[in-house]
Amino acid sequence: MESTKFPNPTKLFISILTYRNFVRKVYMCPIDDGVIKYDRSQFELSNALMADEFSELEKWRDTLYKLKLIGEYLPEKIGYGNLSQRKEYLFLHKTENPQFIITGTQTGGLPTLFGDHYTRVLDFDLAKNLVKVKGPLEASSEALTHAAVYEGNTSINVVFHIHSTAIWKGMIKENYPATAKEIPYGTLDMAQAVQNIVKNNDTGLIVMKGHDDGVISFAPDMDTAGKLLLEVYDKFGG
Repeated sequence: MESTKFPNPTKLFISILTYRNFVRKVYMCPIDDGVIKYDRSQFELSNALMADEFSELEKWRDTLYKLKLIGEYLPEKIGYGNLSQRKEYLFLHKTENPQFIITGTQTGGLPTLFGDHYTRVLDFDLAKNLVKVKGPLEASSEALTHAAVYEGNTSINVVFHIHSTAIWKGMIKENYPATAKEIPYGTLDMAQAVQNIVKNNDTGLIVMKGHDDGVISFAPDMDTAGKLLLEVYDKFGG
């Protein structure tokens, strides 16, 4: 009587893993985040920022990172979440547009950010999808949206953008202020949509229906913007 031959466990595991990855690539949509869509031609490389430029912002980023509202999608290693604060950099570049500091592109997965992970937005042109950046790295892919918020309401000094499926779904269900489902992140349409929401409100939350898990908080100060996110975190879960 012939003995039954069982497949090698290691080969079987590899086969299952290969098939799973094939299904993921063919049938699942890629993560809609992390790709810079604005005109990057005005980026100027410079030294790391000084601690006094970003230390306040980093305190809130640390809190949001620990709650996994800022982080990295695995296994794709695509960072999510970005924070900014209105600043004045007229000594670097003259403009009538708002200027601000923002977390750099693809820094979401880092537990702690330093001066070489933040950068300065010195100018922008929404109509041309252009962002002028000076710093040790390029600005977050959401820089144009942050710029639109600051331009839309001069009382807003802080913008936090986080990701959370639970918060995103909960806010949509309860009809929080939202951008339309057909509007993708990092575009002129998104910039104009958030600008319409903030023009008569200097404090609040926005759920981005066309940007899975994407939520924005904005306020005149950091603590208010941060506490708004903590409230919906407690309400809907992370």
